[in-house]
Amino acid sequence: MSAEQVGAAPRHSAVLGRNSHLSAALRHDGAPDPQTVPLRAILTRRDLALDTLVPASPDAGVRWATVSELVDPTPYLLGGELLLTAGTNLPEDPDTLDRYVSTLLAAEVTALGFGVTPVYDAVPAALVERCRVHGLPLLLVPRETPFVAVSQAVGEELEHRRLADQRRFVSAGRALTRAAVGNTPVQGVLETLSSVLGCWTTLIGARPLGRAGRVPTLSAETGELVGKVGAAGGPLSAKIQVSPDRVVLHAVGEHTRERSVLLLGRPEPLDATDRAILGTAVALLGLLSRSQSAVVDDAGRLAARLLLSGSEPDTASFPPLRALLSGGDRTDVFRVLHARWTGRGARPTASPTLFRTRLVDDTGTSVRAVLADQGSREEHLALLDELRASGWLAAVSGPVSGTGLATADRQAAALLVRAHATDRPLLPDEAPDPFDTLFEREAARTAARTLLGPLAGPGETARTLRATLRAWLARHGSWDRAAADLGAHRNSVRYRIGRIERDLGVDLSDPEQRMRLWFALSRFDEDAP
Repeated sequence: MSAEQVGAAPRHSAVLGRNSHLSAALRHDGAPDPQTVPLRAILTRRDLALDTLVPASPDAGVRWATVSELVDPTPYLLGGELLLTAGTNLPEDPDTLDRYVSTLLAAEVTALGFGVTPVYDAVPAALVERCRVHGLPLLLVPRETPFVAVSQAVGEELEHRRLADQRRFVSAGRALTRAAVGNTPVQGVLETLSSVLGCWTTLIGARPLGRAGRVPTLSAETGELVGKVGAAGGPLSAKIQVSPDRVVLHAVGEHTRERSVLLLGRPEPLDATDRAILGTAVALLGLLSRSQSAVVDDAGRLAARLLLSGSEPDTASFPPLRALLSGGDRTDVFRVLHARWTGRGARPTASPTLFRTRLVDDTGTSVRAVLADQGSREEHLALLDELRASGWLAAVSGPVSGTGLATADRQAAALLVRAHATDRPLLPDEAPDPFDTLFEREAARTAARTLLGPLAGPGETARTLRATLRAWLARHGSWDRAAADLGAHRNSVRYRIGRIERDLGVDLSDPEQRMRLWFALSRFDEDAP
């Protein structure tokens, strides 16, 4: 398994985990305990009127508020408590008092709340001084505030947090599920997870399968972790510091087979609810990987490129290809689809689920796919509409046998140019082209080469000029729109069109010349020697 280089070198070694759905390596990620509330939430309650004598850190959390007048209450504490005392047995000896404070700190007590009256009218200065020396937060509980009110307040805040986390988990689960049944399920799950957790995400298999957010360049050590987590029988998860982010890796797929790896990163550690949401995303991605390929695999990509290469295919390979297609009753009739991403943002990973075929070549500017002929124009129009709704503008060729796939590829490419010009998906007309009845195929190709003259050459310059002329004609002479289609500057398009006029000795303001050249381009054989 390979992994692209995913940031700066990590500042400390990685941690691997094995057990459970989300492993122990992730359950102790430095995040606040899920059963705590921020101490500041208790301090800001006006009904308690607590006063801070020795401040706590901003992220201090409280597990519970409990009362104890023991000289050493630590055997009865779990850590994280707000310990309340009236000082009934508070040591007066300085050494004993120092030991009392240091023992509480060692037991990870979050803060000590000292209630004035009936034992003390004010918090003893020696206690304040010892707490300040050791760094133990100290609060003054006023006479009007019963200890039980403090305990009740902590319980209320815990319940509020539990309900808020529950609502957040349910809402995130629904959003992830909607994404998983959408047109681009893997990309949808990654984008939803990124939005919900405020992180970047990427899914890596034999190659990157999708990403969302600003994914950094991954270090070599992170790449090694991807290999370990993705290996059959490897750890389920790992985490690593890639400054400034804490990066979490989790395996997706069956434990006994090589798996994809989900990575996410953000500066803040994941809390319990975040980890539960991550678990839902991992489960959904695992289901997608088992039910149907949601990303283009290497076998499908290679098969598509070979079929569309223009070489004579082996007809014995056609029946097995049916396993890579979706639908269609005829086993020997195919179509070719060309699509470009016109939606917002970067182009997402092409989804075989959306394109209804695993024979997808996504290596070029346009995505190409080999489809099973559905035998119905309406079925293909519905596919084009689905793609359009998902942000893809596409065109589909007419039906061909397996030996005609290269021709269908050229037809789909030409249709996509027209689709861009009209801003709508296209299928070829069902009625035969009258020009096809006037010219034999080879005669039409000869005429095309003659009309194109030096533009018919095999060199890179000739190919660039043909592509520019095609885009410019399809855009009805619009410099800006043709430049956008070509990914070039408008001045470059102007220069190329001027050169074409000079090389061919034509005036492209003449509609007849434009018609003749469009005829030539539409019948020119790009694969001819």
